[in-house]
Amino acid sequence: MNVGQRLQERFRKALRDYRLIDDGDKILIGLSGGKDSLCLLELLARQSKIFFPRFSVEALHVRMENIQYETDTTYLQHFCDELDVPLHIITTRFEAEKEGVKSKPACFLCSWQRRKQLFNLAQELGCNKIALGHHQDDMIHTALMNLTFQGHFSSMPPSLKMEKMPLTIIRPLCLCEEADIMEYAAQQGYQKQLKQCPYEHDTNRTSVQGLLEQMQQLNPEARHSIWNALESVFKTSALILLLLALAIPVSAQRRKKTQKKVEPPTEQTERMKQMTMATQRIMFIDSVVVEKKDFLKAYHLSAETGRIATYSTFFPKQDSQTFTFMNALGNRCFYTDNDSTVYTQERLQHQWTNADSLPGINSDRLLQQVNYPFMMPDGMTLYLAAKGTESIGGYDIFMTTYDAAEGRFLKPENIGMPFNSTANDYLFAIDEYNQLGFFASDRNQPDSLVCVYTFIPAKKYLTYDESQYTPEQIASYARIDSISMTWDDKLALQKAVKRLKQAKKHSASAMAAFDFVINDRLTYHHLKNFKAAGNQGRYQELVKMRQRYDTVIMALEKARRYYSKTKGEERKALAQEIRGHEQSQHQLYLAIRQQEKMIRKAENEYLTKNK
Repeated sequence: MNVGQRLQERFRKALRDYRLIDDGDKILIGLSGGKDSLCLLELLARQSKIFFPRFSVEALHVRMENIQYETDTTYLQHFCDELDVPLHIITTRFEAEKEGVKSKPACFLCSWQRRKQLFNLAQELGCNKIALGHHQDDMIHTALMNLTFQGHFSSMPPSLKMEKMPLTIIRPLCLCEEADIMEYAAQQGYQKQLKQCPYEHDTNRTSVQGLLEQMQQLNPEARHSIWNALESVFKTSALILLLLALAIPVSAQRRKKTQKKVEPPTEQTERMKQMTMATQRIMFIDSVVVEKKDFLKAYHLSAETGRIATYSTFFPKQDSQTFTFMNALGNRCFYTDNDSTVYTQERLQHQWTNADSLPGINSDRLLQQVNYPFMMPDGMTLYLAAKGTESIGGYDIFMTTYDAAEGRFLKPENIGMPFNSTANDYLFAIDEYNQLGFFASDRNQPDSLVCVYTFIPAKKYLTYDESQYTPEQIASYARIDSISMTWDDKLALQKAVKRLKQAKKHSASAMAAFDFVINDRLTYHHLKNFKAAGNQGRYQELVKMRQRYDTVIMALEKARRYYSKTKGEERKALAQEIRGHEQSQHQLYLAIRQQEKMIRKAENEYLTKNK
């Protein structure tokens, strides 16, 4: 595991273990311009692109007029633009006499003023959380400083809810080591500050750094021992707050001679409650109950999306019934062996490569019986179904995206409700061409049947406003008690139903009527018009080639638009992808022209021979 992967894993572990982010959060990042805050910004910006939980991030850089250090704000603006994160820049200063804290050191005054600006802007923007770039070393140093100078053992917690304002401070890098961040910053080419703070090395914190290094020489595991002790402090503090919040007056206790025993909420029930309240607003336009063995017949995908079938359908010589997704070009497939990963094969120079597992899929082995893969046309967004600790029951649907910079897929994330339930939910597919989505579920169905839902893919992740819907109503949407209750936009519903009808008959209509010129005097309009042996099959193949050509053009245009936003390794990878698309476009163009000539030649020869 390289340093980028290690940081990503520890960052996500912190999000999970300390529940730092909830669906719908709006987070303001304190961006000083140093390596820690740049790393935090990059990790949070990437995570915000994940399907669940959905949250947004903005950044604030505070320039202090009376501290002689300098940061290149042009670089910070470019850095944020590349990650699609809005950047706010505020210039301020501190006046010790005005603040009434003349005896305090400059570091305290500077930090206090920055926090003040962060709190003010966060509330102006409607943010509910502030993310700071403190890593594990910072938190251990703080604990040692408190122990040495204050006489108590405590530190900055991973999450701290403010008492006097509706804000929570989070520290997502709390499990990341400074050495890893330094290595990653060098690897990514983070620009250093133009001029360092003059007080940076003249603090007790600098002295404590040396103390930690001495402790690690004495015991290489000292860091982990201190952190384990700190975690006990964090948990104890959280328990005390919980007990205070649940405290019952003595008089009330005396009145109640007997109390009904209340079972404490488990982690699973708490997770279910959170996911239910974060149910995505989705409009379902159709649901059909079919035999499990025939459920693929209810997926009406366009040729531009690709095909789903058994492996033996695509490779007749192989006797395998595993569900396989073939892309629209017919040159790459994805499947599983009902184990812990997803495999892929590519067709290169008319030959298929050997199976290769996708890097990064289920690297922590939390998912089991991975199945039903579906790759979006961008070639980077993969949906799959799996069981395991990350599932809320049976098969759940997960999504992952390819990280070009790391050369691997990110950890699959549960896409939440209403798509997932305590039953089996699987084979999530989105047809971008027809703007329709499909997934299967056996919720409320007997063993032999499954329900296939058709929905309108949402452009934004919207949830149900708790001020307008009761928890019971939201739970009903999560269960999909009735698809009609989701019909809040009649016009959108009508258009989607029309698209679904067209999708159902697309295969037949695609071959029903067309214009194909045979010669100057003759044009065919129906498949049955072809008389020459093999020409009907050749024309069907021609239609598929044209569809593949259109798909390549769409992918090429999308890649070119995105290219300007990339940098480094991601740009190199995308450039290679663009060249591949251009080569495929040229080859398909020549193949289409050749196929048309072959059809005309055979048909004209037949007509001449049978005059």
